[in-house]
Amino acid sequence: MNEDYVEGTLTCLSPETIRRKITTEFPLVLNIEPTNDCNAYCFYCPRRTMIKSQGVHYMSFENYKNIIDQVAGNQLIMLNLHKDGESLLHEQLPEMVEYAEKKEASQTIHLNTNGILINTAVGRGIVERGIDDITISIDAAKEETYRRIKKVKGLAELEANIKRVIDFKNKINSHTIIRVKINEFEGVEKEEVELFKEKWELVADEVQVSGIHNWSGAIEGLKITDEQSDERYPCAQPWYQLAINSNMKVSLCNVDWDYSGIVGDAANESIKSIWNGTPMKKIRNAHLKEIWNRPKNCEKCVFWVSFGNIRDYLQTRKEFIC
Repeated sequence: MNEDYVEGTLTCLSPETIRRKITTEFPLVLNIEPTNDCNAYCFYCPRRTMIKSQGVHYMSFENYKNIIDQVAGNQLIMLNLHKDGESLLHEQLPEMVEYAEKKEASQTIHLNTNGILINTAVGRGIVERGIDDITISIDAAKEETYRRIKKVKGLAELEANIKRVIDFKNKINSHTIIRVKINEFEGVEKEEVELFKEKWELVADEVQVSGIHNWSGAIEGLKITDEQSDERYPCAQPWYQLAINSNMKVSLCNVDWDYSGIVGDAANESIKSIWNGTPMKKIRNAHLKEIWNRPKNCEKCVFWVSFGNIRDYLQTRKEFIC
């Protein structure tokens, strides 16, 4: 695991990295969402509610290139080519990976996917074009669990296709890391988690077992297994991350599934101006002053716990707040 990240995660920068690297010039981590479309219906994902109000979007390659051109010279620690949708549905995803590689946009280019399309021209294409890191969220070791969680069938086919792509990346001597993941929460027994590990530990490059968060309270009855805290402290994400949705609206973070934390429009504004704009500064200030009703998606979110409490340090970075 890259030392810039909290151990066991691919999304949380370590407090040491934040203190050492945050800057007003540009975020350190950027999520770009090629599409918010998806081919699975996971019960713990609120995107279907979002689609009803926002519609389905596919980012144009020209808009994507404009974003990456801004990144060049402000190298990211991580570029995540996903947010709420399944990015492998975007036919130009391999070209997106290649363009980011060409521009040296990030230390790591990462994709989180459900893997259903991993053994297609697009899936193999991103491996060929040089993506650094792929996390495949399988989330089950048994077909019945897979159907219950994903609301689609085909675990055996998915597993076979992942193995084919691993063989392919080894054949072409690709540097891509292929990781498989299962979420451990109520409804997925420990026995199944152990079975998952046994299935994949000698096949995939890494096996990841994660907790599950609540998408700001969007999923009723979902038992949270992420780390928790009795003390509410500022989330560190507004100081180092932005998320660009497939319609070019910019969210304050990747948990903003319902667009309640929109801070700009990348179609009309530069990333740097959004990063230093009034909406972002107000959100940072609200976190420092513990005004949790602004924005809405921060109210019931539990993801902030993962970053640790660095309130004292964030308060010293006056240039980031109003």
